[in-house]
Amino acid sequence: MAVTGLGADFGIAAAAFVGTNIDNCVVTMTMVAGAPLDRARRIAAGQVAGFVFLVVLAAAAAAVLFEFSPKVVGLLGLVPLTIGVRGLVGLRQRSDPEEGGPRTGARRRRGRRTAAERAVGRSFTAGALVTVGAGGDNLAAYIPLFRVGGAANLAAICIVFVLGEVLVTAVILAGGRHPKARSVMTRLGAVAVPVLLCCIGVLVMLEAGTFSLL
Repeated sequence: MAVTGLGADFGIAAAAFVGTNIDNCVVTMTMVAGAPLDRARRIAAGQVAGFVFLVVLAAAAAAVLFEFSPKVVGLLGLVPLTIGVRGLVGLRQRSDPEEGGPRTGARRRRGRRTAAERAVGRSFTAGALVTVGAGGDNLAAYIPLFRVGGAANLAAICIVFVLGEVLVTAVILAGGRHPKARSVMTRLGAVAVPVLLCCIGVLVMLEAGTFSLL
């Protein structure tokens, strides 16, 4: 029975992790693909830091029996939404350093890269903020998970979360640094990432019912 119970703990923790981190993985991988290669590890590290913050916050809330209102938690969606809108606004401010000259293929590609780098978050802070901003579902799932209590349960959660985060980070770096992904993001990243961030922010707030507070 103990083995069965431990297996259930692992299964529940794994389901909670996967269900709440698919969106973070996709968004962060897209950010990595659209940023300079030397920024890839910083963005991925930011994602890890954001995830750790959410886990610690959920554990602390569970320990003091504090309950976050879903509508209030949904306000986190304003973070990716703000970053996304800022990126779209930034696209209007892009300028070619040789404006007025012939638009050669090389200059067009360089212009697209410059626009993408301006619109796409490409720092440790950006990776962390986006992860926390999309973390409303993480908090909703992790707080009850930590409240179950018991050493075996907490051990299962820690093991699953550590292994899961290692896997997610590896997927983010491998996918985001893949030549084909970077080629696509060079063409689309300037618009795709800000739009994706806006969608994530709106979805987080819609699911939480946050718009009724605004």
